[in-house]
Amino acid sequence: MGNTDISSNSTLNVSELFYSLQGEGTRAGEASLFVRLQGCSAKHACFQSGIYCDTEFESGKPMNVSDIGKFASLHRAPWIVWTGGEPTDQLTPEIIDRVKRMGYKQSIECSGIKQPPAGLDWVVLSPKVAEHIILKKWEERDGYHCDELRWVRHSGQSIPNTQIKAKEYFISPHFDGLELNDKNIKHCIKLCMENPTWKLSVQQHKLWQIL
Repeated sequence: MGNTDISSNSTLNVSELFYSLQGEGTRAGEASLFVRLQGCSAKHACFQSGIYCDTEFESGKPMNVSDIGKFASLHRAPWIVWTGGEPTDQLTPEIIDRVKRMGYKQSIECSGIKQPPAGLDWVVLSPKVAEHIILKKWEERDGYHCDELRWVRHSGQSIPNTQIKAKEYFISPHFDGLELNDKNIKHCIKLCMENPTWKLSVQQHKLWQIL
């Protein structure tokens, strides 16, 4: 794995590049290389909703696909996870194809403001914009809009009344920074027990104290 000789002039603005464990959803616990892309076209919607973002918006390092491939070749993880910020602001089908030819599976974690490019192996949607915007922009692929739908919930919020079609549905309790909010997680457990289509996903990487 890791043919890093593939040339590419496609430059990405990268906030962080790190090797860690996936902390959420279906693939929780799996070793992955995370590429956190800088910038986010959905940030105003998040700020207005009081949603905390993992990415600061002032810095970023230009990297091309070959740079990322060289870093990936130092590790044995089969997955590259594109996250942000909003990764769909920068990713293109060409970039996805080049990384695929390096031998890696690819996942994306996105807000829904744009539909991800084709060729990804796993699409995670954590909505930060109104659902009607997502339904208007996202076409179904094999009967689904995404592979995994994650919805953050505070205590008192109801189960999402969603029309988004996903293979897996997850409720995630809102954290207080790095601290798990006891009231929120108890509420989310109750929601999942009352609505068994939905599963509980906790940001375990925060509990494990890793990136």
